[in-house]
Amino acid sequence: MEKIPWTLRTGLDPFERMARITGPDVACVVDGGANKGRTVDRFLALYPHALVRAYEPLPRLARKLAKRFADTPGVLVRPVALGSSPAVLTLNVLESATCSSLLDPTGILEKHADKPMGLAQTVDVDVVRLDAELADAPDVVKLDLQGFELEALKGLGELIGGVKAVLCEVSFTSMYRGQPLGPEVIAWMEARGFRVDGLYAPWPGKDGETVAADALFMRA
Repeated sequence: MEKIPWTLRTGLDPFERMARITGPDVACVVDGGANKGRTVDRFLALYPHALVRAYEPLPRLARKLAKRFADTPGVLVRPVALGSSPAVLTLNVLESATCSSLLDPTGILEKHADKPMGLAQTVDVDVVRLDAELADAPDVVKLDLQGFELEALKGLGELIGGVKAVLCEVSFTSMYRGQPLGPEVIAWMEARGFRVDGLYAPWPGKDGETVAADALFMRA
């Protein structure tokens, strides 16, 4: 694998970096793949006046999220997946639930070989476009969708023109069948006026190469 040309920011916090660049005047945050709510808490702390829209398609986790933030007026939980077309798709729920995906697992099984990674069940979930969910562009978007990030970005449609920052997981080797790799996602974002601020939390492969990371995109 060739050395990637983007800056690795190992050990640095992309959320703090994002908040410094965007400033506190943020009205809406999209948290795609909100999981157990850890990143929702980060956004509430960084942007106390924002509405955090938390998307989590796994029914068990979505119910827990809704219960956890039931009394938090700044959080709206949506138990649906994000994509480029409205649909009902099959979610592959793995034993390690955070690795569940709308795509079939491939390299992720090797990446997390130390964890139980068998297929626990499949669940049909609703998929929505963000531009059908939102009247106005969100200021900040975070996506951790196990290979479905570019589909969710495409679902923003013209709203992406108003987005200030995107934190998006990218892979440089295939983790799920058919997922777009990092260079394709980055090229798509650059064509829409973003630049890569850096790659955070890089995951090294067996030979020290970066196989996945969280890419922080800011307006160029």
